[in-house]
Amino acid sequence: MLALTLTGCERRTRLDLHYLPGFVPGSENVFRPVRIAVPPTTGNFSADDLEAGAIYNADGSIQAPLLVGDPARAFNDALIKGMADAGLMPVALDSNPADSLPPEGSDFILNSELEQISVHKRFGSLQTVHGQYFTMRATVRVKYDLKNRAGDVLYSGDLSGIENEPPNPVGGEIFLPLETDPAESLSVALSRAVGLLMVQSGFRGQLPTRSK
Repeated sequence: MLALTLTGCERRTRLDLHYLPGFVPGSENVFRPVRIAVPPTTGNFSADDLEAGAIYNADGSIQAPLLVGDPARAFNDALIKGMADAGLMPVALDSNPADSLPPEGSDFILNSELEQISVHKRFGSLQTVHGQYFTMRATVRVKYDLKNRAGDVLYSGDLSGIENEPPNPVGGEIFLPLETDPAESLSVALSRAVGLLMVQSGFRGQLPTRSK
């Protein structure tokens, strides 16, 4: 969802992000219900609006900056929903424990650091029957660390959720854009960055799955 605000004479667009369940195939109902503590997502972002990208006119000028409010919090909310969808029992923490270990009642702790969140929509000069041609790329990159009660790092990795519009050609077939809204495109990338964790063999191998 887009929300428009005005700053001086400049139109600014605030993006309302949300988690899309099951967007990564095989990321749902994977694990047994293990309790995992989830501290707030860290990153070099403030709780204020982040300028995550822009919509560009055909001449390259900026039509509207794109803002995301408290991106680390938005990602953390998505992570908790994605873990629950995967069958885990995430326990949201208000802060990171001083000893960086799982608190009483949790067997593991999953830390996340948001490294990048961006979306850029660029209009071209070509007009089609569907409107003005455009390209759009959204990226969410996150670093994860999973620790047990002894403080051992069981899994560590950087994952990127990426959404390109229009989709890349397949076998010479050209596709039309599936998403036109930057908020939806960035929500797709956000959901992929979460869902991809659930299908990583290194992550799955450390937790009891429904197949074990």
